[in-house]
Amino acid sequence: MAISSLGVGSGLDLNQLVGQLVAAEREPKEQRLNQREERIDAQISAFGELTSSVDQVGSVLGDLSGFEPTQSASVADDSVANVTVTGDAENSDFSLEVNQLAQSQIVASAAGDFDSADDEVGAGQLQIQVGNGNAVTIDVEEGATLRDVRNAINDSEAGVTASIVNDGNGARLVLSANETGADNTISVTATEDPEGSGLGRLDSSNLTETRAAQDAEAVINGLTVTSSSNTLSDTIEGLEIELTGVSSGPTTVSVSEDRDELESLLQSFVENYNALIGQTNQLTAYDPEEDEAAVLTGDSTVRGIRSRLGNALIQPAEGAGGSNQTLAELGIISNRDGTLSFDSTRFSEAMERDGFENISDTVRNIAGQMRDVTDSFTGRDGLIQVRQDGLQSDLSRIERQREDLEARIERLEANWVRQFSRMDSMVAQMQATGDQLMAQLANTPLARNQSR
Repeated sequence: MAISSLGVGSGLDLNQLVGQLVAAEREPKEQRLNQREERIDAQISAFGELTSSVDQVGSVLGDLSGFEPTQSASVADDSVANVTVTGDAENSDFSLEVNQLAQSQIVASAAGDFDSADDEVGAGQLQIQVGNGNAVTIDVEEGATLRDVRNAINDSEAGVTASIVNDGNGARLVLSANETGADNTISVTATEDPEGSGLGRLDSSNLTETRAAQDAEAVINGLTVTSSSNTLSDTIEGLEIELTGVSSGPTTVSVSEDRDELESLLQSFVENYNALIGQTNQLTAYDPEEDEAAVLTGDSTVRGIRSRLGNALIQPAEGAGGSNQTLAELGIISNRDGTLSFDSTRFSEAMERDGFENISDTVRNIAGQMRDVTDSFTGRDGLIQVRQDGLQSDLSRIERQREDLEARIERLEANWVRQFSRMDSMVAQMQATGDQLMAQLANTPLARNQSR
């Protein structure tokens, strides 16, 4: 609120003086407000990071509380078969021996019948049938080549795939059945029109079988099973067996609960929980040598979170069966620094004692109880949200204090300007009066005599 004429009468830089007084009044208070605001902003950011870590733990607990036991199947000799659990299969071991794989029939035209794919085949009709399927008739026009016949067969729905192979003895038309199995043999009936056109070379009577149609044959627990395909879907309830190779003897197929999935989830919980504990340690750290405190050192909310999590860890499962009722009994051990360790040996021993279903039930119960605790931290009315709301209120309060400070400074500045303006006027009047007196004294006889 500087006045351009302020100080004219006194000759002093009163504008600068007012500015210095304003700065002396504003800067310490403004600095304190800025420091408080920066600390609160840092605390809000820290609680945001803490929320993210708690949510990570809560997410794993959600997976554990909703865990449903699944089954997996393994084959000792995985070159023989792939086994997939498709339903509620019995947990057991069984022997599997693959004697032969299912295969489709392949037939070819006789060697030397055609020199190249451009040779004409003769006019007439080809009727193609695979197994008990519908017969498909293909009209062959005069002048049609072996290539034309191949294309016409592939464009039809005859149930075979046609190709041309040059084996050194000319071009041969090769037909492969699309379906495997002993019943899916290929039948080709060639009707020449006119007779003697040469189309008869593609009749089944003149075709050579290069691979026989064959069913798959496997022996399961001593029982022989045959199938037109290499996929056994209904042989054992809840399992799909895909045969992939012939075995030299029996191999073992094992069906069991997928314990690895549950163990992996428990290990993930331990890792995320330890990350959360590490973060709280970092946010509340204090360095006595440097006398430096972290952004949330001494914060009661963080202490409350750690305390409630620690209590939840030791609570037994509610209503679960089996003798193992706590996380410690399942291999999740609390360390002295507040972190957790996972003992896979203890987990396996608990599994052997109580069985997979009972252990799964215990895990679901404890995880559900702990999920309720983490939700109480990060929910709409949770511990962290309430603390963040309080910090936001503190920021709003600082903003109001900043506005009040600015208004007070403006009033002080205006008051100082008025005071210095009056002083400046008084000094100017005094100087004017002094100048008059000096002029009058200069005109006295004594002053004139002294000047001679």
